[in-house]
Amino acid sequence: MPIIHDPDLADVLMSASSDDVGLLIDVITDSGKGRISLSSSVCRQLTAAKECGADETARGILAEELTRFGGNSLVNLFRGGSGVAYRELLSDVAGHVGAEAKAKTSCAEMEMAVITKVFAQSLEKMSEQDRSTLFESLGGMSYRPGMGPAALAAGLASLGSSGVASYNLAAVVASATMTSLLGRGVMLAGSSTLGRGLAVLAGPLGWAITGIWTAFDLASPAYRVTVPCVIQIGHMRQKMMLKSTCPGCHAEVATDANFCGKCGMRLGA
Repeated sequence: MPIIHDPDLADVLMSASSDDVGLLIDVITDSGKGRISLSSSVCRQLTAAKECGADETARGILAEELTRFGGNSLVNLFRGGSGVAYRELLSDVAGHVGAEAKAKTSCAEMEMAVITKVFAQSLEKMSEQDRSTLFESLGGMSYRPGMGPAALAAGLASLGSSGVASYNLAAVVASATMTSLLGRGVMLAGSSTLGRGLAVLAGPLGWAITGIWTAFDLASPAYRVTVPCVIQIGHMRQKMMLKSTCPGCHAEVATDANFCGKCGMRLGA
């Protein structure tokens, strides 16, 4: 049975909902159509596993295939076909999209740097009203009309790499990314503050993210997989880190709780 040896992938993939893992499977398998660098047998196995909720074996295979996309075939040959470490893949994606990520930063910080870069690029294609509505839904930062790139970057950086505001940002960007690529968004962790933001997501933000992929040069088959997967895993990690608090009222909750004992909100998916 495949085991996820990479510590930067193990917890997030094994604790993720079937829906979130299913989105990763669809990206890697091109919604079951297959990719040149993916064996047909693995494609069929992952596609079939998605329909059953993706067990531990499927999640192990998913981790293997994702890391293989992170390296070229020569590198993988010398690695015995095991691909690159997720952190190496993540660092490569951050550099590719122009996100600032220092060598000693955590995976959560690098993922949020990628997500923030995609978000900032998308905002350039949105109206002032849509930007204001979206920021209002995210929480943790206010938007001022005409806010320049430097002020915007500083504001986004202030959100940090964890917490409700960071989760909201990751969820909105991941949902827009998955919608533009697969036709469906992510399953949210129940944050009521995202209602109006998702209305924006359905239109301007979704269109903007679709339009910026050319700016990030996703012509490479590997980047067509690794960039969206990093965004989705970043969202999944943020969701995992929120599990000990209610996303609605922020009260502490048991890790296995389905509802918040304080406000009654349904927790997770």
